[in-house]
Amino acid sequence: MTETFSDYVDCTPLLDDREALHRFYDEHGYLYLRGALDRDLVRTAAEQMLAGLIALGHAAPGTTLDTLAIESFEAVDEVAMHDYVKYDDLWNHPSAVALWEKVFGEPVFVFKSTTIRYYPSAAGSAEPDFSHLTPVHQDGFYIGPNKDFRTVWVPLLPTTLGTGGVTLARGSHKQGPREHVVTEDFRRFGHPVRGIPAEEFSPEEPLLFSPMEPGDVLLFHAFLCHKSLPNVSVNPAGMRMSMDTRIQPASSHRGFNALTPWPESAKDATKGIMSKITGTPTTVE
Repeated sequence: MTETFSDYVDCTPLLDDREALHRFYDEHGYLYLRGALDRDLVRTAAEQMLAGLIALGHAAPGTTLDTLAIESFEAVDEVAMHDYVKYDDLWNHPSAVALWEKVFGEPVFVFKSTTIRYYPSAAGSAEPDFSHLTPVHQDGFYIGPNKDFRTVWVPLLPTTLGTGGVTLARGSHKQGPREHVVTEDFRRFGHPVRGIPAEEFSPEEPLLFSPMEPGDVLLFHAFLCHKSLPNVSVNPAGMRMSMDTRIQPASSHRGFNALTPWPESAKDATKGIMSKITGTPTTVE
């Protein structure tokens, strides 16, 4: 895929037109909702993440979200950080649940598993390491058994093309599941991870990216191809902080990742999403 981007389409005006909202999602595989989440709730999650980085010694006491900079994502104990960020208070807040149910058109269940991210700029590094980012992939490859969940991604700080974020391959969900192969360019817990080969894409699946603000949200299909963009911000060099989880209809089967908090699944790499990320041969439940 070529690294040129079109903008996400703001679907917020469609929230009160369920048929139009569903048509857009079915056609493009994603929804971008501007300012749809309570900004105070998002700010609280960002401040909790900052508090965790300070408590674990990666930022000095008195650091603010505006001045935050850390040495590297890899240096942080990712499991320990989950003790500080009360993300379920955001995902399951009544205002957020009302949004998810409006999007789905039915009652929903929010996964117990949430991923948190805190990426400093690598622009000043002589040899920047981006192996912690995710290659092009489909969440439906890793997570199951049912594939009717949607990934929800939110920025905790403003994102730009410099700080990076998530790029989506519009309409790529229509082709269904794709082959994922191990690549040495990306690693998780010391293991090479799986991604989709570049030759799997066509020009009919253009990449999308737009700057986002706290309170904005992306929701996308289990088979929509997507990947992380690196933080190469300069003048100023900024942090990228984000969270993502998955949401499914309340009536659907609840598998391992739906019911297991991320730190628990990370400690047990023989089950759930971690087994397929690192190539461990087991069934995702």
